[in-house]
Amino acid sequence: MTENTSIIPTNTNAIISLSSAILTVISFYVGIAPIPLTGLACFPASAMLGIAALATGLVSLRQIRVSGEKGRTLALFGAWVGGLTMLAGLCMIVAWILLLPEIAHFILQIMK
Repeated sequence: MTENTSIIPTNTNAIISLSSAILTVISFYVGIAPIPLTGLACFPASAMLGIAALATGLVSLRQIRVSGEKGRTLALFGAWVGGLTMLAGLCMIVAWILLLPEIAHFILQIMK
């Protein structure tokens, strides 16, 4: 009387998406830290990891729908964090572009 139970595997891309999302959040917040030059290294890394989280999350959602594997929550979390990171990065770029003339004016006044 043994039961034949099959173990449904977790989608590998969903795990990669979750890992990328966690690293995205960590690198984004380290970039905000008031430590000199951390933003130069952490914000590009955060953007790349966000793209990876979003892409692997969306790919894994499609694979999970077709194959029936586990990991939908992991894939959704990765896709959301990746998308929100890209949105935050875009907002930061727009803010820098809008504030750049004011920053240049301030620096010129200091140098006088």
